[in-house]
Amino acid sequence: MVVLEPSATARRALPRAQGAGHVSQVLIVDDSLVMRSVIQRAIDSAPGFTVCASLPSAQAALEFLSSHPADIILLDIEMPRRSGLDALPDLVAASNHARILVLSSQCREGAPASLKALALGASDTLSKPDQQFYPRSFTTKLLEKLQLLGDAARISRQAMPPVVARPVATHSTLECIAIGSSTGGISAIHELLGQLDPHIDAPILITQHLPPDFIPFLVRHIGDLDLRPVHQATDGAVLQRGHIYCAPGDAHLGLQSKGGTTRIKLLNDWPGTAYKPSIDPMFTAVARCFGERGAGVMLSGMGADGLAGAELLAAEGAPIYVQDAQSSTVWGMPGAVARAGLASVILPPAGIARFIADCWLEPK
Repeated sequence: MVVLEPSATARRALPRAQGAGHVSQVLIVDDSLVMRSVIQRAIDSAPGFTVCASLPSAQAALEFLSSHPADIILLDIEMPRRSGLDALPDLVAASNHARILVLSSQCREGAPASLKALALGASDTLSKPDQQFYPRSFTTKLLEKLQLLGDAARISRQAMPPVVARPVATHSTLECIAIGSSTGGISAIHELLGQLDPHIDAPILITQHLPPDFIPFLVRHIGDLDLRPVHQATDGAVLQRGHIYCAPGDAHLGLQSKGGTTRIKLLNDWPGTAYKPSIDPMFTAVARCFGERGAGVMLSGMGADGLAGAELLAAEGAPIYVQDAQSSTVWGMPGAVARAGLASVILPPAGIARFIADCWLEPK
């Protein structure tokens, strides 16, 4: 076995992720003693983090969490008696929504296990290398992801400054809902759609930052909720009420209206964005095609993609529903919209679903 230390660059980058004096508690859950030792050695080199326990099973982790806190959980999938995926929802609940990073050889790019872990509540995934060799790139990436999750956990603990929500008058017919999300967004999408009143039948557009290979699995997982038909967006497809359309991983999701019919228009390029797909062109399309009869939803994610499109939605009088910091894995994109004064409401995903129904459905 060869173990390489994390790079000096990764170690130097870590202190800025932590609040003054706060040390993030990391729980390691893996049946391999070798792997637990490798992870602990990496964490011990990282300022701002400490290992609160290193345990060989999900059951041991649940017992530990019954009386001890953890900010971040590093979780293996393949373990005896109970797999990490099976235990993941219970670990989320027992830890009071700690950030969970799933480490597994099953979590290679595009792997179904990665998407399933994210849908079940994991904050992120990382492919575990061959156990005969642990390259520096693995420990560097591990510490980068820890930095991100530690920063998110710190923000969720802080009292957020007051954000003034933008009041928006709603209208009799909601014509389109556009949902943008990134890191931590998949579980938020599932929660929102699962709680959305079926009488809300406006077509739903989703732009989630994912590589192209992930998108078919995202479509399938949303379809498994058995709520309404789900499609990977295709150029020229007619937008239908009661249907969900996910942006492909290699194009932006736009719209084109002509003769009273709105069709999907896939775009190869969009100025000023580093993402593909980007949330900005989707929000922009909804603003232009539906105006105040459209709605935007901004869920968990890093950065500020979607802010420019949200400004156009707001200018048209459309509501924008924003996920709160406490339930977000990363309050980057939703925070940017909220701080710009564009949010109509700031709630957890289930609360957003209920708020949409309250605003757009006639009282029974």
